[in-house]
Parts: sequence; C-alpha cells; structure tokens
Amino acid sequence: MVNPGGSSQPPPVGTGSLSWKRCAGCGGKIADRFLLYTMDSYRHSRCLKCSCCQAQLGEIGTSCYTKSGMILCRNDYIR
Repeated sequence: MVNPGGSSQPPPVGTGSLSWKRCAGCGGKIADRFLLYTMDSYRHSRCLKCSCCQAQLGEIGTSCYTKSGMILCRNDYIR
C-alpha cells in the first residue's frame, strides 16, 4: 500500500489474544488472516474502500493512494 508522509511499515503484530487490532473503517476487531495497513491504521479488506467511488481496494489490487486525508483507487487519484 502506498502511504505518503507516513510509515511504510506497520507496527509489529503479536500472536497472543491481546494482539487484536481494531478496524479504522468499522471499529470492529480484525480476526482476518491478513491485516491491511494504510494511513497509520489497520482495516478489514472489506473496509478499505476508495473515498470517491467506494471500490473495495483490498479486492482490486495491492496498492492504494492517499491525498488530502482520503484513501483513493488509482483512477480517482489520477483524476
């Protein structure tokens, strides 16, 4: 994921029961096998959406873009 102006590496995730991460999109616990990390927060794959077109970015590619605090798909970023 592209994360200009922020850390490109997420903080380490533990393996114990206290390692649950909260989704920045829905606020729920993330129990998925993989965590998506962008804009200094974790998200479920279904919650990582383009701020303009609402495309689920976790399903359409391996990168996203940010501009003015918004998470964008490639098309909306270019536009």
